[in-house]
Amino acid sequence: MILVLISALLPIIVTLCLGYFSGARKDFGESHSKILNKLIMSYSLPMSLFGGILATGRKVIFENIPVAIWIFIGMVGGYLIVFSICKFILKNSTSLSALRSLTISGPAIPFVGPTLLGFLFPTETSLIVAIGSLIMNVVQVPLTVILLSTDSYELSASNKNRKINNLGLDIISAFKKPVVWAPIFALILSLFGITLSPIWQKNFSVLGGATGGMALFSIGIILYVKKPS
Repeated sequence: MILVLISALLPIIVTLCLGYFSGARKDFGESHSKILNKLIMSYSLPMSLFGGILATGRKVIFENIPVAIWIFIGMVGGYLIVFSICKFILKNSTSLSALRSLTISGPAIPFVGPTLLGFLFPTETSLIVAIGSLIMNVVQVPLTVILLSTDSYELSASNKNRKINNLGLDIISAFKKPVVWAPIFALILSLFGITLSPIWQKNFSVLGGATGGMALFSIGIILYVKKPS
């Protein structure tokens, strides 16, 4: 088990350190990290998820429905628990409680998931990453955006309507992102029995396969630039 954990985590640590080292050498900066993140979220990760889900097969998808339910419970339930603790026990503001809830309950699954889960669950990786990404982008992030606005004005009737409208716009905006609609589209095709042959799957794995490395490298750059404490 220890060897498995080392084999899964060591590539992550090494790639993070390389990104951090590149930032220290001034080879890459925050602007480069933003470009890498856009490439990952708009192109490489959607292609990886689309090709991976279509290659997974309908049978495997149905077998992992309980996994999807538990991921939803873990992420959304964790968000609500952390928010309740921060808001009602620690007496934080609503916006700060929302930020802490997203930080703690929202795993970096689009970035670390392909590398870590790819080693531990090679067959179901794309499906698990897709589920986590959908929950984060469709549920957690829009909810956080709405909660962030509550400290800026009193909740009158008109403001309630405004918040509902903003929530709808945030959800619509989320579904426009390739990282959201690509796995959903692939899931629908897979449920209809459409799969990818190994030859066609390569069209999605050339760029998609670089997702984990680019994401971790980008995080390393950010760690140097932001210097968290």
